[in-house]
Amino acid sequence: MINGDPNAFIDKAYSAQEIFYKFREEEYMLQGYTADGQSHIEIQRHLPFSPNLIWSFEGSSMQECVSAFEIEPLFDGKTFWQAEEDIEWLD
Repeated sequence: MINGDPNAFIDKAYSAQEIFYKFREEEYMLQGYTADGQSHIEIQRHLPFSPNLIWSFEGSSMQECVSAFEIEPLFDGKTFWQAEEDIEWLD
């Protein structure tokens, strides 16, 4: 991971804080929250701005949500762990 440690990135995701990162010259925001007893995590394109969600997941815990993020092939067909060396942490 550029500008950070991938394990620290995942740890921050568990805390449901906003995380800004760059992949393939586009900036994204990963954020999580809990509402009505459910946890939710989502990715939105940050720059260039896109009002649409790129990906979202709802689960019973933030751990379930972050685990889903880790295994979903969101990075040009690769998972977070397969692509982490090309991801730049912007926070």
